[in-house]
Amino acid sequence: ARDKRVDMMARLAPFDSHVWGDPGWKAVERSGVSYRGRAAHGDELTKIYSAARVQIDIGRIYQSDIITKRVFGVLACGGFLLAEHSEALESCFEIGLELESWRTPEELEDKVAYYLEHSAEREAIAQRGLNAVRDRHRMRQRVKRIVGSIRG
Repeated sequence: ARDKRVDMMARLAPFDSHVWGDPGWKAVERSGVSYRGRAAHGDELTKIYSAARVQIDIGRIYQSDIITKRVFGVLACGGFLLAEHSEALESCFEIGLELESWRTPEELEDKVAYYLEHSAEREAIAQRGLNAVRDRHRMRQRVKRIVGSIRG
């Protein structure tokens, strides 16, 4: 799982990529990606999520059927997100309208390059993602959906 995530980020080194997280991410430094250390939750994480032109979400191989908290966090901060594609992601968001997804390493690289060059499109998607979180994915709404699915 770790190797997959490190390999994906290493591919993005030509885009002046930065990564925050546990010390295991130091492995990306040899490829030219900047390891920035741990990000504190709250203000620091909010600044990171909203400041980057493109945020990447790389799923863990043992969690391919979930949506990570990062997806909701990035979108709630108004950030543009390029997330690894999954059926779960597709069930909650309109891919290409509220966030963007990728399926292969090559597609990830192509989409990062594309959205770095097309800022108006990137910003419009980020705004729709923010609206989606505000409209459909607040904590109260998510809990209500979970409870409803349990009750059947």
